[in-house]
Amino acid sequence: MKSSPNQDVALVAIGEVLIEPDVLTAQFCCDVRICKGACCVSGEKGAPVLSKEIEQIEANLEAVKPFLPEKNLEVLSKKGIYEVYRGELYLQTVDGQECVFAKLEADGTARCMLEYAFEQGVSNFQKPISCHLYPIRVRARLGTDYLIYSQIPECEGGRVHGAALHKPLIEFVRPALERLYGKNWAEKLLRFAQSKHFNR
Repeated sequence: MKSSPNQDVALVAIGEVLIEPDVLTAQFCCDVRICKGACCVSGEKGAPVLSKEIEQIEANLEAVKPFLPEKNLEVLSKKGIYEVYRGELYLQTVDGQECVFAKLEADGTARCMLEYAFEQGVSNFQKPISCHLYPIRVRARLGTDYLIYSQIPECEGGRVHGAALHKPLIEFVRPALERLYGKNWAEKLLRFAQSKHFNR
């Protein structure tokens, strides 16, 4: 499983952002029917979140609360939105499992209520960029952002689905890339991948 920067690979640079080649070559498309929103549940911590995102969540929290289960509301009341671990911020979880903003449907699928509230037009915050961008993760290297492709067993369905559709990972996460770095940067990344015959 590849989930951390490989010191031996040749990196790609688009602007000031470093990119692991796997990001450009992978095919991926989420298949929630298979994974049931595992990325909202798996892991020792909740989703990584930025301090400015905490502020945005706090500003929209009252609009999101009506969609959350009672146990999630209790966690928010007792522990707050996030926790700090080794200097990094992470969203709280319910009993060390699903994200505090995830609601488990009857079939066991975890659904993000931050995103649901956004889709309903009652909140102006979609979800943390770390969630929107997944399975790409942003790490810090050489004083700049470093994009890696995180491959967890729970996302095998997305890898199979992406391969069947011939869907490049960078196309799948393009809206998140545009949100993070801007439309022009995302277009440069896709043009580079196409010029180098990645994803073919």
